[in-house]
Amino acid sequence: MTMLLRHPVLVFFSRAILGVVFILAGMDKILYPEAFAASIEAYKLAPYAWINLIALILPWLELICGVFLLGGVHLKGSGAIVGSLLVFFIFAVISAMLRELKIDCGCFGKEHATPVSWMKVLENACLTLLSIHVFFCGNRSADGPETPL
Repeated sequence: MTMLLRHPVLVFFSRAILGVVFILAGMDKILYPEAFAASIEAYKLAPYAWINLIALILPWLELICGVFLLGGVHLKGSGAIVGSLLVFFIFAVISAMLRELKIDCGCFGKEHATPVSWMKVLENACLTLLSIHVFFCGNRSADGPETPL
């Protein structure tokens, strides 16, 4: 089973899925930081003074990690960052639901607004599993990016 999980094609698909998701998520937020700041504020988790800073930094972090995952570089670091973000996103969505906030998740911008729900928690949990897979099985040689085959 361990050998199957470490198969380069399986690792490639895990990092490709994560990479595409995080690139798409980051792009809209980079283009429309005001809308993303409003999404962050709606969760009522961050101090008001930090909202704009988070809205400017987080999307770039998502984009860079997504590019690294697709490119096969810094897989341990990218997998760890993406996994940590996803765990926080799960916490934020559950927190919003428990406080009965009727808000959109803010994942892919206003154009693709999705309300916070258990389905969003499940999606993020599945992506977290992919990030764990990449972190533990995404070996990269010192010579260059990981290749799919």
